[in-house]
Amino acid sequence: MAPPYFQAIALTIALVVSDLLGFSARPLAVLHSPSAQALEWSRWIELVRQEALQYSDTLPDFVCAQTTRRYSAISDIGTWQSEDVWEAELSFNQKAERYSNVRLNGKASRRPLESLGGALSIGEFGSLLRTLFLPETQAEFWKEGEERFQEIPSIVAGFKVSQERSRWTLSFKNSHSLNVAYRGKIWIDASNHHILKISQQAQNLPARFPIAYSEATTIYGYVSVAGLEGKRFLLPQSANLILHEKERRVRSLNVIEFRSYRKFTADVRLVPE
Repeated sequence: MAPPYFQAIALTIALVVSDLLGFSARPLAVLHSPSAQALEWSRWIELVRQEALQYSDTLPDFVCAQTTRRYSAISDIGTWQSEDVWEAELSFNQKAERYSNVRLNGKASRRPLESLGGALSIGEFGSLLRTLFLPETQAEFWKEGEERFQEIPSIVAGFKVSQERSRWTLSFKNSHSLNVAYRGKIWIDASNHHILKISQQAQNLPARFPIAYSEATTIYGYVSVAGLEGKRFLLPQSANLILHEKERRVRSLNVIEFRSYRKFTADVRLVPE
């Protein structure tokens, strides 16, 4: 056994290192107890919440091009068939998102985006992520595991939101629109608490609502914004939305791409490529 003074030195070093790293010198039995784990998780997810809300609050106003390719299939085994392609200018200004300059199959459309019919989901951009972490949403979070996402060590967290608190809106063929309850997963960068991916599924859809199933996934990445050189921002890169109809057993798929990010100005306009 090491001399007592060596033990004292080792203990002192351990206490200093743990203090510098922000850990406490607690017994492993305490660290691994259910109550301690729950407390540590609560503190960690609160850091994620603060990061998400603060990040949204500090984002600059910008605009990007959103392209949505819509597909459909009959029954669960049918292959995806292309339906149409719509493009829009999506602006994020004063923490609100707006669509303009809508083009359907390459032709300008004067109709608002919501009137185009088919499977649409308003809010694939930044608003759903922000509202998920607002205190008034009262989302419930729990840890699902750990994995590498795009080569980044990540924490996977599950979550659920009630219909009464939800701001996820499903719209169908210009005749039905509904805020829905949902649950899903988020992939969180373990080093800085940034959200890298969010996937969610609608829950408890009403019997008379024409959609039987809905799933949405958004992937984020660090991108440059023209006019704001020298810095990269964590912004949506792509998103998928899947809907299943009840009556005709038709499945719909929206494949969404965000590109050409640039600083928002009063006269900014994106010209489709």
